[in-house]
Amino acid sequence: MRIIVIALCCLTIVACQNKKATNTEATNQSTTETDTVNKPIFKDSLKYSIVHFYKTTEKSRNPKDSSDYAYVKAVYPKFGDSQKYLSNKVLSIVTAEPWTGNKTYSLDKASQSFFKDYLDFKKDYPDAPGGYTWDENLKVSFQDVNLVVFTAETYVYTGGAHGIGSTVYHNIDLKNQKELTLKDLLVADYNKKLTAVAASIFRKDEGITADEPLDQYFFENKVFKLNDNFAITAKGLLFTYNVYEIKPYSDGTTDLLIPYVAIKDLIKSNSFISKYVNK
Repeated sequence: MRIIVIALCCLTIVACQNKKATNTEATNQSTTETDTVNKPIFKDSLKYSIVHFYKTTEKSRNPKDSSDYAYVKAVYPKFGDSQKYLSNKVLSIVTAEPWTGNKTYSLDKASQSFFKDYLDFKKDYPDAPGGYTWDENLKVSFQDVNLVVFTAETYVYTGGAHGIGSTVYHNIDLKNQKELTLKDLLVADYNKKLTAVAASIFRKDEGITADEPLDQYFFENKVFKLNDNFAITAKGLLFTYNVYEIKPYSDGTTDLLIPYVAIKDLIKSNSFISKYVNK
């Protein structure tokens, strides 16, 4: 899905050369999110440092062309040797080329490809204004026993009227070292009822009646459908539709929170989210 969204703004991409780099780290600070009554939901107790990566092509000497270059910027957690699975997972996310989905496992390598695209583009279209941007921000958004949820926010600009941003979630089962899907959390044949509950919440959020057609949205055949971009939270499953998925760019992203209490009969008794049903 991330590839499809980003690809809409990357049709003219071609690649480039890198010039300058900084790569710094800062120790993370534990953070606590709170609910509406200010009771702690979770505390980030993982040990990691924060990496700040930045590389750019050579900038123009003309002040009026200060934006006429390409850069790659990334902020992400770096885990120690004892968390090799998390380290590899983070690298697979932040180094994936948003225009192809290829996992390079190296920001230097991915940057070189991005810069080459830019320089080739400028060679073909030297008078094209502006530069290229690839901005990646990965953070720990939720944590529990053997569970880590990453939120990856990506922004890419490769010319045109605007860039494209996306938010993608990764729910990690640390014990089994895998990324969780809805099948890991919900009972078999969950889809029909989950979709019905989600559709009802969606209509309420959007201010439309139960029988009002979905003509203004981009759902296939005008039928509501959940995507697979979800995050585990303490209150419910948070689904996010990125730009162009169901709405035009001007409407931005759409969040849809399905409270656990609304789907408690669908939740596996021994799943990661079963403990949150009555909270």
